[in-house]
Amino acid sequence: MIAADIITIFRHQRPDCDALGAQFGLKYWLQENFPDKTVLALGLEQGIQGDFPASDTADDDIIRHSTAVILDTAGQDMVDDARFAQAAFRIKIDHHPDHEPYGDLRCVDEKAAAVCEILAHLFASLEPEYNVSLRTAECLYRGLLTDTLCFRTANTTASTLAAASWLASKGIHIPELNRELFDQTLHEFSFSGFIRRSVVIRESSACVILNRQDLLDWHMTGSEARNFIDELGHVREFQTWAIFTQHEDPEDDRYDGSLRSKHIAVNEIARQYGGGGHRNAAGVKNLSRTDVDEIIDKMISEVSVCDQ
Repeated sequence: MIAADIITIFRHQRPDCDALGAQFGLKYWLQENFPDKTVLALGLEQGIQGDFPASDTADDDIIRHSTAVILDTAGQDMVDDARFAQAAFRIKIDHHPDHEPYGDLRCVDEKAAAVCEILAHLFASLEPEYNVSLRTAECLYRGLLTDTLCFRTANTTASTLAAASWLASKGIHIPELNRELFDQTLHEFSFSGFIRRSVVIRESSACVILNRQDLLDWHMTGSEARNFIDELGHVREFQTWAIFTQHEDPEDDRYDGSLRSKHIAVNEIARQYGGGGHRNAAGVKNLSRTDVDEIIDKMISEVSVCDQ
C-alpha cells in the first residue's frame, strides 16, 4: 500500500462511524506521513452520524492505477462504489466474519471491535517513525466508540480499551466527541418516544416495523430511523430486538432491517436473507413483508432454544 503512488480508500454502503472513521483516519495518516502520494476517500452515500468531510471524487482512470483499500465491508456487493474492483491492487481490512474473502491482500481480525481498532494498533506499532495527528486520532475514536456503543458491546476487549487509551493520549476531546455523536435534537428525542410506543413485544423479543408513512410523518429516512435501534437495547427482558423500515419509494414495498441480540447469532439469521454483520448486531435489506415476519419468528425461536 505505501509503495503505491495513488491510494483509493473505499467503505460500505450506508456508512457508519467505523467505516467513515477508518476511511478518513487512514486518509489523514497517509497524507501526513506520505505527502507525495495521492490519497482519495471515495463513496457515494454520506453518513448520518459524526462530523466527517464530503467524499473525494475520482475518474475511472485514477482508480485503475491505484491501490484500493476497502474498509469495514465484508462482501464486495456492499462496497459503496463498485469501481474498487478496477483497481490495480486491492486490500481488504475488516473485522466482520470473512465469509466472502476478496482482494489481493486481506487483513481480517474478527476479534476486533471495529476496523478503527485495527488501524489504531497498526499506527501505534509504526510510531515513532510515522506520526498520528489529532484529527486522525479523533476519526478512529469516533468509530471505536460507536461500534462498541460506548464500550458496552460483547466484543469490547482489553485490546479495544488499549486502542482507545492510545488514541486518548493524542489529546482527543472526549466529552466533545461524545456530544457530537450521541446528543439528540428535540425532534430526535420525540422520535425516540415514538419508537418506544411502536414496539411489539413477543416473549423476550421486541420489534418495530415502520412503514413509509411513518417515515414521511417524522421526516426520517429509513437509515436514520434504524439508527434508533439502541432505544430498545436497554430493556433487561429483551433478548433480541429489531427495527424494520419500509423503502421510501411508493413503488417499492420492501423493507430493510437492523437486528440486535444479547446472546444469539443474529448475523446467521441475516445471512439467510442476504444480510450479515456481527454475532450480536447485523443488518439485512430488500426484504418482503413475509421475510420480515419470518426473521422475527426466527429470532424468537433462537431465544427459546437458548433459554432451554
